[in-house]
Amino acid sequence: MWFRALDVKYAKSLVAGVLKKNFWEGVKDLGPELTGMVLSGFSNALRFKLHVLTRDGDYLATREIPASFGPGSSFEVNLSEIIKQLGLPPKDYLVVAVMNRGRMDAFRSSPGSFSMTYVDMDNVAIYRTGAFARPLNEGRLKSHVGFTGINPKVIANGECVSSVMLINHSSDPEYAHEAHPTSVLIRDDGERLEGDFGRIPPLGAREMSVVDMFGSKVFDFLKPFGGRGTTVTTCMGVTLASLHLHRSTDNRRTLLGIEHSRPAHMNLMGMLQH
Repeated sequence: MWFRALDVKYAKSLVAGVLKKNFWEGVKDLGPELTGMVLSGFSNALRFKLHVLTRDGDYLATREIPASFGPGSSFEVNLSEIIKQLGLPPKDYLVVAVMNRGRMDAFRSSPGSFSMTYVDMDNVAIYRTGAFARPLNEGRLKSHVGFTGINPKVIANGECVSSVMLINHSSDPEYAHEAHPTSVLIRDDGERLEGDFGRIPPLGAREMSVVDMFGSKVFDFLKPFGGRGTTVTTCMGVTLASLHLHRSTDNRRTLLGIEHSRPAHMNLMGMLQH
């Protein structure tokens, strides 16, 4: 992870950005940001807490990582073991990683990233996502026009079905806005099906397969094109995190691949071979 608590270049860019706004908007943005920078001081060390939530966004427990980490360092945790230590049953959860200090740099990017690995008896699936240090779905600091997520390699056949997981996240612990995305499935000839993604509670997540969204007719709809198509999912007024998954159609519903905001690379390589 790469992180600098405070530097002159960032301070200049922050003030310059605020000067483009009206006075009171600038004060509301600059105050919390400068306070965070002062509290961070000149230390580059970071500490982390993991908050465990249900899929519906209900808080369950917190576990602090018992160490601090400097620039270029990394750490590894076994989430299954943490869930067990917290006395929670083995099931699907949301885990939110929170840094003790963070800052928004000039490009509003992140100081590092997380790689997630899912392992069972038959498969290994991996994806990576950023550790954001910027406001998300927090109207006090930043408003959002909306979300558009595109998966150009959807599969629905006798062996595999694609799904999309959307997370209605926020940097505001009091966030209370439900999201109601809609999805469109498009074939190569331009024909389309429209579907309702369903309700996503605040700080919660929802996974919907293309069968869930468009019904069992999706198999016949995509069959002339090898069971492949593209989904476009939209939601006005909020930004959502997206994961794209491929699951087997056997009774175990085995996870075959997972990727953040795009299809898994290994799945794309397999498709190109066909």
